[in-house]
Amino acid sequence: MAIEQLINRLGQQFGDRLPEQVRALRGELEDNLKMLLRDALSRMDLLTRDEFDIQQQLLTKTRSKVDNLERQIKELEAQLTAQEQSQAKTR
Repeated sequence: MAIEQLINRLGQQFGDRLPEQVRALRGELEDNLKMLLRDALSRMDLLTRDEFDIQQQLLTKTRSKVDNLERQIKELEAQLTAQEQSQAKTR
């Protein structure tokens, strides 16, 4: 809903800055501006702050899992190398 508030505020500020000669058309001009802003913002595919925070939390969890998997792979590779060296010595 923050985007709608921004659009309304911009429309009002636009209307406040109109010259006296076109003040009679203020409502219509504000409505047209709001429509254009909504259309432009909808095409931008923006995220809300809440959606961004959720994605950031998911990314942090995923990064942690990847780090743990990389550590496990290194440990398994070290075990495999040690096992291969042990087998080579017994041959």
